[in-house]
Amino acid sequence: MQRLIISALLLLMLAACGSNKNMVQPEAAEAGHIREMRMGFPGTGLYYSLPRTVIAIDVEVRRSESIPGPYASFAERYLGLHDVIHEQDVKYRITGVEISSYAEPDPEQVFFVALPNHRSQNFYIALNEAGIISSVNMEYAEESIQKQKIGSKDMHYLSGDVTFNYFIDTNLMERIDTIIEHVQEDTITVQRQTLRRSWVEKSQELRAREVADYILEIREKKFDLITGFQEITYSREALEYMYTELNKLEQDYLNLFTGITTNETIRYRFLHTPGFDDEDQKLLFRFSAESGISGPNEDKGTPVWLHYARGNTTKQLGEQIRANAMESHLTRKGFHYRIPEHADLKLKIGDSTRASARVLVSQFGIVTYLPATDMEIRFDPKTGSLKSIGIEKIEKTEE
Repeated sequence: MQRLIISALLLLMLAACGSNKNMVQPEAAEAGHIREMRMGFPGTGLYYSLPRTVIAIDVEVRRSESIPGPYASFAERYLGLHDVIHEQDVKYRITGVEISSYAEPDPEQVFFVALPNHRSQNFYIALNEAGIISSVNMEYAEESIQKQKIGSKDMHYLSGDVTFNYFIDTNLMERIDTIIEHVQEDTITVQRQTLRRSWVEKSQELRAREVADYILEIREKKFDLITGFQEITYSREALEYMYTELNKLEQDYLNLFTGITTNETIRYRFLHTPGFDDEDQKLLFRFSAESGISGPNEDKGTPVWLHYARGNTTKQLGEQIRANAMESHLTRKGFHYRIPEHADLKLKIGDSTRASARVLVSQFGIVTYLPATDMEIRFDPKTGSLKSIGIEKIEKTEE
């Protein structure tokens, strides 16, 4: 009986020794800011960045240019038109404003992860294409930050010399001059007539009158078409097509008297990266109806400001974290992450608010860190905050 008890105790002691041997905790990865790296830091590792928020303001401007027709001064005389453009004019109008944000690597928040030389289990970390951390010890889920869109400023528009369509065949007209000569032979005077032909340039008034006559001729053809004067049976589609083409032709000629107004859309993108200690407003540009958008340092135009009000939801938490960091400055640090903060944004032109948005701004919050323990961590690449966290399960093995 005593032998059985002693044998059982020995088996329990051996099992306990074997169990303790296989439950050795693996050495965890340690992370630190690149400013805290020691010269000749031992071991291998990698770098990762936390994101910062960039505010993008997209502004759409409508540019309207009024161009007088070449025959504007004869519009009332030949066609009885009064409402015509006589002077060239350009006006600008803001037609749309949109506030958005995207993430980019923060050069002030770059960290080095020191990996232990010997580990008892696999370790992997996922970064996106910009080097922003995505996950640790978890299945890789591809997430990409929003790409920066290139702001465009399209300044291509029709000028007055190519806007109008001229349909008169030639600018020249034939002039016939009769030359009379009196030739005296002895006592007889003989009169000789000679015709001289030449080509001269038409006057502006003559060209205007020709265009006006052609407009009246087009209107007469439209009247004949809809009254059936041609006595030809056209299909409905044919009549609509001919009438539409005659309308276009008439309008092209009328533009020579009334002038035209061209419209184009110009799109601008302004980028602003708020800083933690920045003021609560930023002068983006200036705007005027006469000159459009100009730089913030120019004198003309109404100033356009971007105002942002912080939520201050992380202020008290940040003070607590800093106080704890002072007490435990020798504690091994794990992966760093952000706790972002909301901000209310407003775009104001003078005293008028044109757009507003509520945006999560990463750099308005705080940066803290996890303990240097093996964990399964998933980060948000857009804000740098934690999305999920879990402790790895260590399974017991027996020899």
